[in-house]
Amino acid sequence: MVKQILKKILMVSGSISSQKLLRNLVIKELSKIQPNPGLSNTRLRRIAANSLFISIETLTREGETKVFQINCPVCGEHLKEVKNKTIWNGTVTLGFRCPICGYWTGKKNRIPSRYIFHYTP
Repeated sequence: MVKQILKKILMVSGSISSQKLLRNLVIKELSKIQPNPGLSNTRLRRIAANSLFISIETLTREGETKVFQINCPVCGEHLKEVKNKTIWNGTVTLGFRCPICGYWTGKKNRIPSRYIFHYTP
C-alpha cells in the first residue's frame, strides 16, 4: 500500500527534496485509508530504496568513526567491499558500496544528511 502511495506522489511531483516532506505526504494519503497511520522515516526510506520506480540521491557529510558500517544506512542492505589489487598481487579494501541504492563510503565514513527522491519510469 505504501508503494502505491509513493508511486502516486512521485508521479505527480517528479522529485521530492526532503525525506520529512515525503513522509508527511505519504502519512496524509494513508490517513485517508486508516486512522492514525504509523510510518517511520527509516521504513519509508527502505521501501523507497527497494522500489524499482524510485531512485534516491543521498547527500552526505564526512565523519570519523571507529567501526566500519556493515549495513547500508540508506536501505539496510549488507555493504560489499570495494577491493583493488596491489603491485605485489595482494588485495586492499578501498571502501564499501551498497548494491541496492549505490551508497558508498571509504576511509572516512560518509554520513547521510539529506535524501532526494526521484521518480524513474
